[in-house]
Amino acid sequence: MKYNLDIERIARELEFDVEDVIEVVEIFLETVNDSLSELKDGIDTNDMKKIFEAAHSIKGSSANLLLEDISVLAKEIEFAGRANKNIDYISKYNELCLLIDNIKK
Repeated sequence: MKYNLDIERIARELEFDVEDVIEVVEIFLETVNDSLSELKDGIDTNDMKKIFEAAHSIKGSSANLLLEDISVLAKEIEFAGRANKNIDYISKYNELCLLIDNIKK
């Protein structure tokens, strides 16, 4: 599968083989959907703990792959959820979904 990422750059920076990076990206894309679902549920129920935990998970896994845009946005959502801060979570969620979907294109 082709991804809209610089797989070679990620492999160089992580000192991985390109094949290994592709495998980890595929695992990320399979598992991130669960975290996105949890995040959406937390937003829908105004459950700040669930928002925090789901965003924390997305932040960590995306940071491990050097997916900075996703990691930074997830961190913003995570910190807002931890602080019980009122932000437009649904807009942030939609933006996060777009960034993740863009990997697949």
